[in-house]
Amino acid sequence: MANGEKRVTVPIALPFQQQASSAATSVAAAQGLQTTPYTQTLAASSAPAVQQLPVQQQVIQQQTVQQQIAQQPLVASSATAVNVPAQVLTPAIGVPVVASTSSVSAGTLVGSNALAVNSSSTANRNPAAPTVAATPQQSPKVVAQKSELRRPSASALDDERVGEEKFDDEEPGAATVTIPVVTTAPISALRYPAGHPEAFVAEFEDYVAKKVAPFVPGVAIAVVSGGQIKSLQGYGVRRAGTRETLTPDTVFRLASLSKSFAATAASELVNEGKISWDTTVTSVLPDVAFKNARYGKQLTFRNVLSQASGLPRHTYSHFIDENMSYAEIVRRLRYVNFACAPGKCYAYQNVSYSLAGEMIKKKSGMSFEKYVEKNIFDPLGMRTASYGLSNYNASPNRAAPHISNGKRWIPTAVTPNWYRVAPAAGVNASIVDMSKFLLGQMGKRPEALPPSVLNPIQSRVTKNTPAQNYYSGHKAAVNTAYGMGWRVFDYGRYKNFVHHGGHVKGFRTEMVFNRDLQIGMVFLTNSESRFAKDIIFKFLDMYESSRNPARTTKGKTAKAQ
Repeated sequence: MANGEKRVTVPIALPFQQQASSAATSVAAAQGLQTTPYTQTLAASSAPAVQQLPVQQQVIQQQTVQQQIAQQPLVASSATAVNVPAQVLTPAIGVPVVASTSSVSAGTLVGSNALAVNSSSTANRNPAAPTVAATPQQSPKVVAQKSELRRPSASALDDERVGEEKFDDEEPGAATVTIPVVTTAPISALRYPAGHPEAFVAEFEDYVAKKVAPFVPGVAIAVVSGGQIKSLQGYGVRRAGTRETLTPDTVFRLASLSKSFAATAASELVNEGKISWDTTVTSVLPDVAFKNARYGKQLTFRNVLSQASGLPRHTYSHFIDENMSYAEIVRRLRYVNFACAPGKCYAYQNVSYSLAGEMIKKKSGMSFEKYVEKNIFDPLGMRTASYGLSNYNASPNRAAPHISNGKRWIPTAVTPNWYRVAPAAGVNASIVDMSKFLLGQMGKRPEALPPSVLNPIQSRVTKNTPAQNYYSGHKAAVNTAYGMGWRVFDYGRYKNFVHHGGHVKGFRTEMVFNRDLQIGMVFLTNSESRFAKDIIFKFLDMYESSRNPARTTKGKTAKAQ
């Protein structure tokens, strides 16, 4: 073994082996899983042991990191690097990450100059950053044999879980951009005594670090309380079996959480006066035809974004799995019978939802992806966010997807077909990017996302049931609906939570927030972890307990299956 290295045991997502790790007994019992430790060779850290700081000093250090994250743009050549003390960088508990002897500077770039956005279609969002060339992937086009509507594949039945296969014409509108190398310091939750109203942040951070991170390859979280980032963490590795540490700047696929970006972009376009929510699809896209022409002419911008198209649930999602081009899938909408008139019933979609992107393209005069970049990514400072497979591959710090082989998490290839429905499932982003999107959606960046943009999409538009929102088993989740790109629900005594999740091969994502309470959370993992199923309710239950320790929420989260 090389000098300065030592053997450490990292418990990492080996959920089905026969011998359980003693460190994971409680969570394994709760999940019905067994675990064994995964052994890697890691560089030994020479950092001294960290002692807990007084809360007041923790607050000062945390605010320093928050300010650095919020600064836009960050100029490496002139900005002063902020050296963050080890107490801020080190999680309060042991987690499976690589410890480094070097200090980390918050909010600084490695080898790049100021963030600069070129208006050309091949914009380099950070010209001086190291360029990682994406290699185009070519594969034979497979023509689906059946044109009739049929039940979606298993990967599409969960509206936030989507499967993938290869195809040769993905992401036609996604311009290739240079993804900068960014280094952002983590933010560790402050430690408060039990019963303190802010204690839930550390409690949730500890839950993820102790009960989730040891059983997945990697996971990243952002927690906002009081309208500020209180926790920003990455745990584990980008790829199982390596020392590629997962950091707050590691890029993940967002899957269906991408729908919230499309809806936000749509609301921006409405706010500009270039389109209205009642603009019909066929008036903008005359080549799109429907079997029921009368209903087809009634279908509006609002209907497709609020999952009230009137088409059967998951119409033609299976054709995305079967490598059919998006243009051909849309052409086949003319063969589908409506289940109800547009606006009259809820049915989750990916294909018809993505018609909103085509409408944005026509009305804005630029590609859908470029419009999102110009109006959301850049104003919010989401510097490593992008669309498409080529940009995912160009991200120097990206998480690999993982699937379970029954014994351990196995890295798998990123397959591209769900990138072709970019409005529904095409965004790549880090937890740092998503913390900024979270603050924007919570109304903390009104210069970028004013209330006139946020209110329409976060309001209830299409009534649905808790089961349709995937809240079965959580009796406190009531008054559910779909807004536009967001799910909306009440939970216990609190009203108007906004949420969406995503599931694509090898990734799970969740985001929930409440503008009135000024709390929010984002969860990203490079695995198809069962923990994601109840993570938002775990977060909400901890918040409720911190506000009233003597009271338990009626819909207390059941043990994870």
